[in-house]
Amino acid sequence: MRRFPALAPAAAARVFDRAHSTLVWLAVLAFVLPEPAARGLVILAMVAVALAAAAVAFFAPAAPDPKPDADPEPPDCEPMESDHGL
Repeated sequence: MRRFPALAPAAAARVFDRAHSTLVWLAVLAFVLPEPAARGLVILAMVAVALAAAAVAFFAPAAPDPKPDADPEPPDCEPMESDHGL
């Protein structure tokens, strides 16, 4: 059986952030478009994005639990970029 390389938890989180924002924009586009054929294509694109995110979830390992006494984010680290603040 062929083994696939695991995706880093941080990379998987970025994929989910971008998939979420893409799904939101595609949902808005599906709501605004008047043409039924175009809406169908947008819905198919939404399904493709959701399946890609599910594949990432399947191949990505679980993020390790932080130690209770460990600082969740060291003060010298910059916050991770997110697409949520549009």
